[in-house]
This record gives sequence, C-alpha cells and structure tokens, in this order.
Amino acid sequence: HFGSRFHLCRSSSPSFGLLRCSEPLAVMSAHASKFVVMAFATLASRALGEVEQCLGTISVAGAGTLAVVATQVNMPGVPAGPVRNVGGNILPEMWGRAYFAKSCASGTYNNSDYEAWQLLGKKLTYTTELSQAGCGCNAAMYLVSMRQNSEVSGCMDYYCDANSVCGVNCHEIDIQEANKYAWHSALHKQWDGNGLAQGYGGWVRDNHFDFDQEEYGPGARCVDTTQPFQVSVAFPVNADGRLRAMEMTLSQNGRDCEIHYSMDKYPADEDFELLSQALRAGMTPVVSYWKSTEMLWLDGPGLGGGPCKEDTVHCGTSPQFYGFSIQDAA
Repeated sequence: HFGSRFHLCRSSSPSFGLLRCSEPLAVMSAHASKFVVMAFATLASRALGEVEQCLGTISVAGAGTLAVVATQVNMPGVPAGPVRNVGGNILPEMWGRAYFAKSCASGTYNNSDYEAWQLLGKKLTYTTELSQAGCGCNAAMYLVSMRQNSEVSGCMDYYCDANSVCGVNCHEIDIQEANKYAWHSALHKQWDGNGLAQGYGGWVRDNHFDFDQEEYGPGARCVDTTQPFQVSVAFPVNADGRLRAMEMTLSQNGRDCEIHYSMDKYPADEDFELLSQALRAGMTPVVSYWKSTEMLWLDGPGLGGGPCKEDTVHCGTSPQFYGFSIQDAA
C-alpha cells in the first residue's frame, strides 16, 4: 500500500533485531522523496477524479455480496491508479487501492459504508496471482480500522493505516505484502509504523525466515508463484476470547506441501489486547499495488538468504485477488 515508506533501523529489543522503521510524512528521507517522485512521474497524465470509484460487487462466502470501492487519491495530492473488477476478480493497477464496502455512491465516500469484518475466531481464505510482480513491487491485501475512522483524511476517503499515509492513523493487519520472490505478513497496532513481520525476504521477526526460495517463488516446490495460489489466515482465540495468534497458510492446487507459520507474539501489543479489540470491532479489507526502488525491507537479503539484491521494479500487469470466503476457524 503506497505510503508504507521504510528505512532500516535497529529495534530497541535486541531479540527482534533489524526491523522496518517508518518516517513522518513531513520529514521524508532522500529515498522516500525519490519514491514520491516516481509516483508523480507514473501518474502525471492522470488527474484526480479520473479513476472509476464504484467497481460493482463481489460475492464473499460467509459475508454476502459486497461493493468494491476504489480510491481517487493514493496519498495527499497524488492521484491513484485504477482498479478493475472482472467478474469478482479484483485487479489493482500500479498505485491503485480499493476497499470492500456495503455500498458505493460515486462521488462520495462515507466511513459507515465500509465493510467491517469481525474475524476473531474466523478464517479468511482467498486466491492471489502475482506472477508479474518482481523485486520492488508490492501486491498487498490487508485490514485496517476504516469503519471506525470519522476523519475524512488527506485522501478524502476516510482511509487510515499505521503509517498515516493519508494523515490518519489506525490499527493495521497486513495479511499479504508480496511479490513473486518475497512474502510478508505483519502486525501493526495504531501508531506502530514499524510493525512486526514474518515470512520470507528482507527484515522479519528474530531475523529468521519462516520459509525460503525452495518453498516459495518461481518454480518452487510448495508455492510456484508463476501460478495462482491460495492464502488462508486464521484468527483463533484463547479461553478469554482474545486473539491467540495469526495463523498463515499458503498452498497451491496440485502441490504436496504447504507453507505455514504462526504469528504468536507481538511485543508492541502484549496478549494482543488492542488487535483483539480491532478485530472484534471489525476491520475493512483493502487491496493495493505499489512499487519502490527502496523495498529491500520486504524482498532484500536481510542477514542473508533473501531473494533480491536490488529493487528493479519490473512490476508487469496487475496482481489478482479473488475467491474470498470466511468461515469459522478450526
């Protein structure tokens, strides 16, 4: 999601090593400024208001028929890229971002219209395709507390996230930040732009990858990213009804192995009290596509073994997100 601009820093907790660090919108580093220039260059021919806002509907098993709402503004002053809905298959083009909602009225945005999935004790499953997303490209699917946000934001659509991309901060759970070489999931309580990520590539929890290029990537044995694959995220609860962990599974039809990892600790939110409240209140699903020459936090070598040495931003065609369903967690 464009605006997640990071540089590397050392965590205050030695056991968690190097993590992503956010920087204020008003004080961008040289690489972040370069990132914004890239966005302006890409979108120079597109004016605000030219992106189609109401993209029809999708059917989500366990949640019903939902509207797909595209933003007009990627970050304050920067037009968004378009998003397409092809028979329930959501395809964000570069710099595009879209939300799931109960309804859509062209020309207006209202936070009360946004869908708010209450996922505690539930499992969300969908299919993604990102075969064209190379190093420096980020196909993202995540949850933010938009329904509860009453500030219109600098993007004029009530968007919020943990890095205040549009000027408003809120809780954020990144299910997928990925390209064909790297994959992260991350937890962010409100105001924690760093968050804590797990997966493969760049900087992750304990500087330890949960899997590698033998299991995930082009031609890999478990998830071959030249083909669509399934994403499953479960939010099981403990005896007192609070989140126990975020359980991630990546799988692919015809493969005899799966990728599984458990996000069972997050020092910034001990016992998951805040994120449990956010999930209980309901969080809005978001999909987006963005790029940066400074995305080695996602796909770089890390302390060794990560897939990309340079973010070449060969991002090709739109990623795809489809086949969403919600059911009770086991």
